[in-house]
Amino acid sequence: MAEQEPKNKTAHKGKPRKNQLDKERELARLYYFQGDSQKAIAERISVSAQTINRWVKEGDWERLRAAKTLNRKEIVAKMLQKINERLESDNWTADEIIKAAAAIEKLDKKTNVVTMMEVFAAFGNWLTARMQIDQELTPETVQVITKYQDIFLSEQMAASKVNFL
Repeated sequence: MAEQEPKNKTAHKGKPRKNQLDKERELARLYYFQGDSQKAIAERISVSAQTINRWVKEGDWERLRAAKTLNRKEIVAKMLQKINERLESDNWTADEIIKAAAAIEKLDKKTNVVTMMEVFAAFGNWLTARMQIDQELTPETVQVITKYQDIFLSEQMAASKVNFL
């Protein structure tokens, strides 16, 4: 009886093909940023939970997902809480209070990096869902789009120089 080869393995020493592994990692990343659990992702793309856990740690996905899922209201609330703590400790100058108030006003009223992040996160979720029905939309395509979104956001954050306390 012939042995069945494990899924996603090549005949060469039983190692996963790099291209296939890259596709699986990117698909896992998309699902992770969409909010899926590591266990669900592992089952969905047929890799071990340990592999997903390693990818999450190596890619710092947890921190990145938290940054992408924060919305403007949460950031303003956290800034207000931080301001309150500092005000109670009498550890602020009038200039620092004015700067913090201006940062909150900017976050609360204008289109900014946080708004862009919210839109890109929603778009990423849509792309991930769309991949299931659109054969032209591949993990590689989504990876390129995400790369340029990240570059754009980094440039915008550098340009705005908003201090989040």
